[in-house]
Amino acid sequence: MQVFTSVLVLSLCFAAFVYSHIKDYKERKADSMSSIAQVIGANSTSAIDFQDDDAAKKTLIDLQKISPEIINSAILDTESHVFASFTKPGVDTFDFSESASKGNTTFYRSGYLFVYSTIFNNNEKIGMVCMRVELSELNKIRSTQYSISLIILIVGCGLAFLIALIVQRYISNPLLSLVNVMKQFSQTGEYKRIASPKGKDEMSTLAIVFNNLMAQVLENQKKKDEFIGIASHELKTPLTSIKAYLQVIDSIENQQPQKQYVQKALENVNKLQQLIYDLLDVSKIQSGQLHLTISSFEIDDVIDETIASFQIVSTGHKIIRTGDALNQVISADRQRIEQVLMNLLSNAVKYSPGKDKVIIHTEKNHSQLLIKVEDFGIGIELEEHDKIFERFYRTKNNSILISGFGLGLYICRDIMKRHDGKIWVESEPGHTAFYLSLPVKSEKFENAAIVEKT
Repeated sequence: MQVFTSVLVLSLCFAAFVYSHIKDYKERKADSMSSIAQVIGANSTSAIDFQDDDAAKKTLIDLQKISPEIINSAILDTESHVFASFTKPGVDTFDFSESASKGNTTFYRSGYLFVYSTIFNNNEKIGMVCMRVELSELNKIRSTQYSISLIILIVGCGLAFLIALIVQRYISNPLLSLVNVMKQFSQTGEYKRIASPKGKDEMSTLAIVFNNLMAQVLENQKKKDEFIGIASHELKTPLTSIKAYLQVIDSIENQQPQKQYVQKALENVNKLQQLIYDLLDVSKIQSGQLHLTISSFEIDDVIDETIASFQIVSTGHKIIRTGDALNQVISADRQRIEQVLMNLLSNAVKYSPGKDKVIIHTEKNHSQLLIKVEDFGIGIELEEHDKIFERFYRTKNNSILISGFGLGLYICRDIMKRHDGKIWVESEPGHTAFYLSLPVKSEKFENAAIVEKT
């Protein structure tokens, strides 16, 4: 932008300079030729009075020797008839009679200067001197001026570019640094990093205002997370009591439709209880208080038990396990790993309506255990593959039709991260596969498991 502005300003300045220089030359040339025409007119009065056209022509020939740029010249009488004329060899003749009626005048036309000067004798008009002047000198001046302007413009652009590079570190770099911080905010959702203001210019003021804004956002986020944590914790106790009473009523009630009503109420209480647990987990994650209870266990046992437990409540889909048995003891939080598997199975069933199966595929790859949960439902758009692991994010196409708060995958990602594992998705229309990758051995978890056993 700085180079473009410099080029524009320099171009306008050079255009004005060349225009004024050429205009000045034309004015000086016109005045000079007018003066010469007046001299010729004064020297031709006797020749006109005595009708001596040879003398007049000789005067015009001598004029051409003095000013070679005059290619056509003529002396007209009062009737605008040619009294004497001269044409430079190799040049076509020219008829001056068309503009003779204009009187004393000079003008430029078709790349030539035309001069008309009235000849007076005792204040009586007796004729007119006419000249057509070529402008080869003007063309040379134009060419020279354009060349000089172009060279200076190129040099100016180079200097402007160098200056722009030097100035960029003071203007562009702070702005780009602030932009990078904003991008990290949008990608990670973490508002703890702040921009670094330097100096007292506008960029520093912008960085300070931005930091203040982010501080307010962070404070509001903390208050929101604190409210969610308190509200979820306070709802947990009465909801547990409600669930206990409903379970008692369900055990003693045998008549329909009362028993059906109680079971429906229990079903919705379980959904509400799961939501509260998710909110509590989110609150713990945000506050850094989600702790893992590490123990050593067979990963195959957890997978098989999770499938069996989920199959009881999901009668519309058959959960099929494929691949090799892992036969691996790992050190991890058994309950949290089971929570991740249950969440993925729940999503697979939820987002594949009308289908009848979900596949869990397991395999061991070097130092990693790979678990794939695969469904054949509606799929997830490519641009949403990373976004679905964000807090409260729900897919755009399906969020209205399918219930949920967008917390499950966010919690799963955090649990896998705390286990030094990974979770990702591959999806296309009609097929979705979530992958879990767990390390076979993790020193910090193995040590924690040994301490717990002791």
